[in-house]
Amino acid sequence: MATSMAAASGRFESAKSIEERKEQTRNARAEVLRQAKANFEKEERRKELKRLRGEDTWMLPDVNERLEQFSQEHSVKKKKKNKHLKKAKKEKKKKSKKQKYEKNNESSDSSSVSILTDLVKNEKMGTAENQNKLFMRMASKFMGKTDGDYYTLDDMFVSKAAERERLGEEEENQRKKAIAEHRSLAAQMEKCLYCFDSSQFPKHLIVAIGVKVYLCLPNVRSLTEGHCLIVPLQHHRAATLLDEDIWEEIQMFRKSLVKMFEDKGLDCIFLETNMGMKKQYHMVYECIPLPKEVGDMAPIYFKKAIMESDEEWSMNKKLIDLSSKDIRKSVPRGLPYFSVDFGLHGGFAHVIEDQHKFPHYFGKEIIGGMLDIEPRLWRKGIRESFEDQRKKALQFAQWWKPYDFTKSKSC
Repeated sequence: MATSMAAASGRFESAKSIEERKEQTRNARAEVLRQAKANFEKEERRKELKRLRGEDTWMLPDVNERLEQFSQEHSVKKKKKNKHLKKAKKEKKKKSKKQKYEKNNESSDSSSVSILTDLVKNEKMGTAENQNKLFMRMASKFMGKTDGDYYTLDDMFVSKAAERERLGEEEENQRKKAIAEHRSLAAQMEKCLYCFDSSQFPKHLIVAIGVKVYLCLPNVRSLTEGHCLIVPLQHHRAATLLDEDIWEEIQMFRKSLVKMFEDKGLDCIFLETNMGMKKQYHMVYECIPLPKEVGDMAPIYFKKAIMESDEEWSMNKKLIDLSSKDIRKSVPRGLPYFSVDFGLHGGFAHVIEDQHKFPHYFGKEIIGGMLDIEPRLWRKGIRESFEDQRKKALQFAQWWKPYDFTKSKSC
């Protein structure tokens, strides 16, 4: 049958060649499956070795106590929440018809309050793209209103029906977009290196845990001795999208680190690179200590590098000064950016115009050039053994202990 079809199409193919092609396909499929199985077994062996060495269980003693405290608080909150929900359900069942009638009378007031809360939420969570869509929707409403002798009743009914259909399509598109964003975020959080619930999360590198922020060390070789990361506990994408309490706690960590390195005769630089908004990477605020003489020259190096980076003709201001106001008040929400702070004296920010031309290691590259560090250390990072990481965590914990504010009762 296959031979006759091949002949009918203008070329002849023998049964032997067809069989050979099928055999090649089967072999290729078998090779793919074999490779996938080998990779899976390799990953399982790696996990088992990691478990036997205790890599997935070892933590600093203070961090272990803090995590136990967290789990206890979480269980207490969960019990209270369940109790409150049960009580609310019982009260709801006991409501009389009179109360329901009163609720209907007061629905107009409550609806206005709910609309106001929705507006506040949309303003807080929305981006520039959402505002543009809202403007276009408002403009389209006025465009539909026409006057004159040629606008008949039939035209009005047709335009109203089209508007209802368009609204339905918009709601469906918004629902699909929300589902896609939720799935993307869930997939990203599952393999995120900085989320507590992730299987990839290296708990042995945590130094301190606050209320909504924690301090940890990088899972690759440090750029300089004392290189550390300030990270939100929840999966937040950028400093411009943070709540006030999280940002304040990050600043508390920042002040303590500046004081710690000052006592050691060092300056420190804080970096944040926010790129790939669609990929929803976890926000990381890096702290890199430098010698005093290098730290004094750092603003000049960074200013020159930022002015020469990215596009020659940019839509936004090339260099944003952060000495008088922080990044959250300087860069609009939803825009990709790079920011650098020099100790507690402010710094610079740059809105990234073309993310393909702007490297994610931009800040580290400048520091690497200042300290004459080999490129592979700041470009991709060099892997460390578990024992080296454990020693690094123990040493940094000793440095941090006198400046640790997370042990106070307020935390």
